Parts: sequence; structure tokens; C-alpha cells
Amino acid sequence: MTINNVKEDNTVDQLRRFKDTHNKKIKTDNDNNNKQSEKASWWINELDSLGIKKSNYNKTESNYLQNLEDLSDNKKQDFIRDYKICYSECR
Repeated sequence: MTINNVKEDNTVDQLRRFKDTHNKKIKTDNDNNNKQSEKASWWINELDSLGIKKSNYNKTESNYLQNLEDLSDNKKQDFIRDYKICYSECR
């Protein structure tokens, strides 16, 4: 009877370790998704402040965050270029 109890204890321990490992992986995945979501929200707000509406974003692209960042940088460069043109003409 004690051999069965030992086997059951080992099985229970293995299941607990598996569950703990699985829960840690889920938590890590959720944390990564939250960080990525926060970054995307930041870039979307940045683009919104530059006058680019949300309908212009394609969330299905694999490099979604990079595209948001690039779009924001390009828009800023456009503003800087327009400012320099306007400033040089006004002198």
C-alpha cells in the first residue's frame, strides 16, 4: 500500500510542477502581450496627436509596432521639412 501512496505522491508532485510551470509561462506571455499592447497604444496616441487617424493602421501585419513607429517618425520628418521650407521662405 505504501508503494501506491509513493507513486500517487510523485504523480501529484509532477502535476503540481507542470501546473506551476504552465502558469508561469502564461503569466510571462500575458506580460509580454501587455507590454506590446502598451507600446502600440503609445504609438497610436502619438500618431493621433500628429493627425493620423486609427483607421490607417493594419494590426494584422507581423511588424505592427515597427510600422507604427516608422509612420510616426515619417510624419514628424514631414513636419520638420515643412517647417524648414516655410521658415526659409519667410526670411
